[in-house]
Amino acid sequence: MTADILREKFLDFFKAKKHKIVESDSLVPKDDLTVLFTPAGMNQFKKEFMGRDSGFKRAATAQRCLRTDDLEKVGKTSAHHTFFEMLGNFSFGDYFKEEAISWAWEFLTKELNLSQEKFWISVYKDDEEAYKIWKDKIGIPVEKIVKLGDEDNFWPAEAKAKGPNGPCGPCSEIFYDFGQDIGCKEKNCNPSCSCGRFVEIWNLVFTQFNRKLDASIEPLPNKNIDTGMGLERLTALTQGKQNNFETELFQPIIKEIIRGQSHCGDLPTCRQAIPEKKLLYAVADHIRAVVFSIYDGIAPSNEGRGYIVRKIIRKSVLHLKSLGIDKPFLYKLVVVVAQIMHKPYPGLLSRKEDIARIILNEENNFINTLSLSSTLIDNEIEKVKKDLENDPKIEGFIIASAGTSGILGISAFKLYDTNGIPLEITKDELNIRFIKVGENFGAAYQHELDKQKNLSKSFSKMKGDVFDAKGLELGLKDTKFLGYESTSVKAKIIEIIDSHEKNKKLTEISLGMKGAIILDETPFYAESGGQVGDIGILTKGENKFIVSDTQKIGNVILHIGTISSGSFKKGDAVVAQIDTQRRLNIARNHTATHILQAALRQVLGNHVQQQGSLVSEEKFRFDFTHFKGLTKEELARVEEVANSFIVNDCAVNSKEMAFVDAKKTGALAFFEEKYSEIVRVIMIGEISNELCGGTHLTNVKEIGLIKIISEGSVASGIRRIEGATSGFAERFIKDEEEKAIAEVTKMQRLKELKKDEKKRSAEVEISLIDALPRIIEKSALINGINVIFSLEDDLDMHVLRILADKIKEKLSSVVIVLGSANKQQKKAFLVIAVTPDLLSKNIDAGVLICQLAPLIGGSGGGRQEFAQAGGTNLNNFTLVFEKLKDIINS
Repeated sequence: MTADILREKFLDFFKAKKHKIVESDSLVPKDDLTVLFTPAGMNQFKKEFMGRDSGFKRAATAQRCLRTDDLEKVGKTSAHHTFFEMLGNFSFGDYFKEEAISWAWEFLTKELNLSQEKFWISVYKDDEEAYKIWKDKIGIPVEKIVKLGDEDNFWPAEAKAKGPNGPCGPCSEIFYDFGQDIGCKEKNCNPSCSCGRFVEIWNLVFTQFNRKLDASIEPLPNKNIDTGMGLERLTALTQGKQNNFETELFQPIIKEIIRGQSHCGDLPTCRQAIPEKKLLYAVADHIRAVVFSIYDGIAPSNEGRGYIVRKIIRKSVLHLKSLGIDKPFLYKLVVVVAQIMHKPYPGLLSRKEDIARIILNEENNFINTLSLSSTLIDNEIEKVKKDLENDPKIEGFIIASAGTSGILGISAFKLYDTNGIPLEITKDELNIRFIKVGENFGAAYQHELDKQKNLSKSFSKMKGDVFDAKGLELGLKDTKFLGYESTSVKAKIIEIIDSHEKNKKLTEISLGMKGAIILDETPFYAESGGQVGDIGILTKGENKFIVSDTQKIGNVILHIGTISSGSFKKGDAVVAQIDTQRRLNIARNHTATHILQAALRQVLGNHVQQQGSLVSEEKFRFDFTHFKGLTKEELARVEEVANSFIVNDCAVNSKEMAFVDAKKTGALAFFEEKYSEIVRVIMIGEISNELCGGTHLTNVKEIGLIKIISEGSVASGIRRIEGATSGFAERFIKDEEEKAIAEVTKMQRLKELKKDEKKRSAEVEISLIDALPRIIEKSALINGINVIFSLEDDLDMHVLRILADKIKEKLSSVVIVLGSANKQQKKAFLVIAVTPDLLSKNIDAGVLICQLAPLIGGSGGGRQEFAQAGGTNLNNFTLVFEKLKDIINS
């Protein structure tokens, strides 16, 4: 049975059990800061688990997930993955243990017709209810039911003792037995053994408790069901295979890699490929994770989710090098993944080229980094150069001390973590440089690696409370939003929230106090979808509440601000009025982003997709997929096309429809948004068709003008355009024109100054030529050497240098010493020049200047033939000349 059939069977089975089939969420969790990636099927239902009524009590999904806590195990075992699909069924205060267990058993043994004899069960040691259901209702022999403790069969693991707080409960796992010939072969082997004989297929979590702040456990009023079963593992099982990588989900990728090995270059010069399957398996797994991460808008970068994606790409490149493939190759596997996954994710095929370009760019950059590894390692060695110089040497090798070895170990990890350079390469480079490191090198490296692994694990695990959705504790109904049609409405205050304590409710708020007011209905748009929240005012007669921001928790809208006069109480009737001019400016910018995306797709291609945006009053920001920076010509063309759309005088229409119907119309969706069943579609004639909940104009002509302000890179394969519209665009253009005029004026002024300077220089040069005879006459013979001393009035260093050069052109065998007390600059300048024929007599201008410079209150330096000094003492030149005579005489 194929994975596509199994996925469909699972969803159909639970649809027949009156479950709502919910589309897979993105790998980027929406409104969930507790995890970096979506690690399980339950994550998108946190609000439902907390009691929010979404119109259904039962749900089932095939959720795409990504976990990094077992990254080092991937490829080495038969069932560890970074990216995988989790099949799950969920109940929110509806059915409980008996149904969850019975339906899981029914699906496996009847729907899939798997042998009942092959299954073992684990239950939590204190969960007698689950134990009896398996034993008495399902009929599992007691010897095949294993009772395990908090670490194995309680969710979250060890939550009772260690937390986190919030919903928790026992779980029951279904295991498949591959037989006594597999694994440790011990007679008493059971699912608690990790030998490989037993493989967990399905985990049923019974969320029936709440862990409180004092670590006590209390029953939940509404008990929930959360189950998860890995599709990859189930596929292998139904096909009679012990290894997930032997299924159709991975084999086409693996075969393509093997074909790549055979074409890695001229076979005589091609490095010997390592035949280990574990490398093939790891790359086959990693490319799926990378493809779906980029598909969900996670571009490779140096932080957060993007850092994980970059790390996985780099590990894959190193694996491919070990397999004999030294050139970029990973990007070639994108099309294979798209073909394998085309049924559940048809959008992958249209995105494959864009995703491949991003991966290719990462591969090229990393391969270039590896080629520069020697230089990078030299930079790290330079930091401990002094320590190494003091370390002992044996047979030509520097034996690094414990301290130095530790520092180099940390450096080795940094090179791996930041640049992807493997430890083995760093060791080889140190060996080439005759540096032997001690045990502290490996220990320091491992210590840093362990720290990073723990951090990586935390990315896949929940932080804080199990369901960190404190806003839901308000227990309020959704706010009715009327802002699409109205800018001012009469409303009633439902709740007042203290500004300092998020969940503290107030009965009244008075002059000067800050807080959040919740109304039953409002025209205020809450920040979402990249659009900033509205500002405005709530009034009740002479009482005024200035709204400085609008946010939302779930669908409850919070008007955040300060009382400027009077007071407000819960239950008061108020008039809610937004700042209409600001809303109009925001609407201009929001509609402009839709126009801009249409223009980008027309100029650059349909691979352009929105990756983020910010729509404010003064400007907009639009992030989109594109593999290189835009040329000036492309930017100009995009701007031209966008403004041509505006000239068309096209109406902007909105329509609510089912999400599935909207997708059929070809409406563009933003990767990071979590859309409900009913969505709002913004249609601009034949120009644009997008899902969007923001506020817009009624006609594109109201935009007036779109001006692109800047374009740049956000991450690999992601570009960003900033722009402005209408009056803000005109102001930007005017400012740019004024800057240009100012720049032209500045250049003209500089040109005039340069001309004046050139004229002055010519005049100075004439005066210097006139002064030469006078200065040369000052030549005196000292200790057999001709020396010229001359003190000139108000010359700067530049002129003194020119004067010295002029004298050298006229004379030979002379030491020239010129000084000037520049009263305007309040500085003393001194130059010494020696003609070439005197250099052999060890007369060194640089040495002389160092001895004389202190006399003018300064310092100097130079070469043997010329040196200069500057100082602050304008009155000591007589001493300078006397000192020089003494030096030459001696």
